[in-house]
Amino acid sequence: MAHSDTTVVDSTLEGLPNGVRRGVQFVIHWLPILIVAAGWEYVSGAVVPVGILPPITGIVGIVAEMLITGSIYADLAISLLRIAIGLSLSIVVGVLLGIGMARSDAVEDFFDIFLTLLYPIPKTALVPLAILWLGIGTKTAILIVFLACLLPIVLNSYNAAQNVDQNLIRSARMMGTTEWKILWKVVVPDTIPEILTGIRQAIPFAFIALVSAEFIASNEGVGSEILESGQIGNYPTMFAVIIIISATAYLAVRGFEIAKERSVQWT
Repeated sequence: MAHSDTTVVDSTLEGLPNGVRRGVQFVIHWLPILIVAAGWEYVSGAVVPVGILPPITGIVGIVAEMLITGSIYADLAISLLRIAIGLSLSIVVGVLLGIGMARSDAVEDFFDIFLTLLYPIPKTALVPLAILWLGIGTKTAILIVFLACLLPIVLNSYNAAQNVDQNLIRSARMMGTTEWKILWKVVVPDTIPEILTGIRQAIPFAFIALVSAEFIASNEGVGSEILESGQIGNYPTMFAVIIIISATAYLAVRGFEIAKERSVQWT
């Protein structure tokens, strides 16, 4: 439905100059956010006490102040480093495991039960256990991010490897190509688009898991900053940090989507 609506809008704007069309598309794209912000601004003070729901204009001012002064950068850098490590580990393990399960019945039989049991468990429920094993801090946060990102990457890698054109594999074998070369020259290149889709799906999970883990298992990072601000009733700062990490997650996803489109075209 959203795609068809976008198509209708694009066809309606075809006759406009490029600059005007892009401006209208920009407004349409961000209109829902503007509506929510306007509603928030009205509700704050008029319906909900300002002490509980600060006005959005004041929160945006705090966001700007944090970005200009750099007061948020240390916590943001810590959180992004944890996400980068956890997500990177999940990509390596998830791709190898997914392709391995698709290519080997023995590997699939061994790991399938573990993945089936792990899938329905909220990863934040594992935070207390991770604290018991690794203590409070970066290692626990990385483990939770890793677990949260692992399954979508495994599943997409597995499905992609299962759907590789068998004619290509049979042709390679008939030409005397070794199984190892078939894996790297045929299977892996054919699975790249689907693997990238799995990574795209995992990025939001990484941010969700990271912030949740930092609520409990860290004295640093944006999650800890959100929790501390809320506990002392500093709600403007709490909302400001939430907006910053949400915007960061959005930029991470959009940046990856752009990189994915270019890499898929190249491959």
